[in-house]
Formats: sequence, structure tokens, C-alpha cells
Amino acid sequence: MTLVRSGLVFGFIVWAAATAFFVPWGHLVFGPDNRLPVGVSASVIVGATFFAVYWVARGILHREHVSSLEHGALLGVLACLPGLILDGGLYALNSGRYPGLDGSASGAMSAGLLFAYAAALLATLYAARTVRLA
Repeated sequence: MTLVRSGLVFGFIVWAAATAFFVPWGHLVFGPDNRLPVGVSASVIVGATFFAVYWVARGILHREHVSSLEHGALLGVLACLPGLILDGGLYALNSGRYPGLDGSASGAMSAGLLFAYAAALLATLYAARTVRLA
């Protein structure tokens, strides 16, 4: 049961931090004034998501003394669930656009989010494969 709680709390914290960053500054990352191409910005975000989730997932799985792929998959789903639900609500309340972004930037943000969630799911599976229980 603590794995469920840890996954949901971790997922909510990640969603809250990302939202707190992207609502006021998302236009700087995905907008037309961005110095880097959007693909590069999105790739950096996806890569950072993978490595951050991997290290946190390893810690959670090691603390809970579980290392099976099933536990990794469960942790991944639980970590992504709050963000997927809350991002869906955020988009629904803002007429299909991410707050503060225009239509094209909002589309890039949506694609980046989907790839980041996929990276998070893969990271938890990889973490489950690499955890060594003592």
C-alpha cells in the first residue's frame, strides 16, 4: 500500500512542479521567441524527465524492498496518473490550450507532455530492473 501512496504523491509533486514552471514560462520554452528549436527543448525535457524519474523510482522501489517489473509498471502508472488526469482537466478548462501558450505552442507542449509521460513509464520499468535488494 505504501508503494501506491508513494507513486501517487510523487506523481502529484512532479505535476505540480512542472505546471508551476510551464504556466508562467512555457512560452519561453515552446513559443516562437525560443532560442532553441522546439524539438531540442522537448528532447531535453523528456531526457531530464527520464533520468529524474529513474533515480526517484529506484529510491522508492529500494525503500519498499520490491524490484519486479510488475512493481515498476505499477509505480509508473501511479506516478503518471495524477498528471494525466490533472493535465487533461487543465486543457479542458482552457479550451484545449495550455495556459499562457498560443495554439501552435500548446500543440508542441502537448506532444512534449506525452513523450515525457512515456519516458516516465519507461524509467520506472528500467529502475525496477536495476534495483538490487540487499
